Amino acid sequence: MGGNLRGAKRRIGAILKCARELERKTRRERQQTTPGAKNGILGQVALDVLDALYNRFLDYKTGALEPAIMTIAEAVGHSYSAVHRALKRLREAGFLHWVRRTRPSETEGEAGPQVEQISNAYALLVPDKIEALVRHLIGKAPVPSDVSWDRSQRRAEFKDMLASLSAKDFLADFWRGDSLAGETLAKIAAAIDRHEVQSRESSKGGVTGGV
Repeated sequence: MGGNLRGAKRRIGAILKCARELERKTRRERQQTTPGAKNGILGQVALDVLDALYNRFLDYKTGALEPAIMTIAEAVGHSYSAVHRALKRLREAGFLHWVRRTRPSETEGEAGPQVEQISNAYALLVPDKIEALVRHLIGKAPVPSDVSWDRSQRRAEFKDMLASLSAKDFLADFWRGDSLAGETLAKIAAAIDRHEVQSRESSKGGVTGGV
């Protein structure tokens, strides 16, 4: 990790935040071709596992990270098989690597295997695709151009979505206040929608009018 514990914690927070953003971004991309897709490149189980590796199992003093898969599964509340698949996704995405380890078995000198497998040794990595954003979040670099574009794209999509809503739909989606006030606003929204429909119909007939 480098630096003091506070600095390491800050960097870890940035890495986990970037991992979540990467998951959201890739999930949106998958939903463009596969409507209803629930996961991106990582999935929620992998995000839970990555958080646990950093915040529950990593020894900050020595850098040792050697939890058994079942130990990870118990910590994050997912099955062994789900965690095993999540670890593979994290490795494929560049967030970690591991080395399989063995030790001499107690049956040394007897027939059969002379070694037995023990828990893997993990190395936590930062994928190249999020390194620039991690550095930005901890104050060491400007916002990457692709992140800036993504933000502006999302703002534009949100504006387009708002523009497409009727006053009634806007109220239904965004009003979270008092129910009595909501009923009053609903009547106003309905009146606005009726006026807009009448205005469009009048325009089609070549008639103009004011509010």
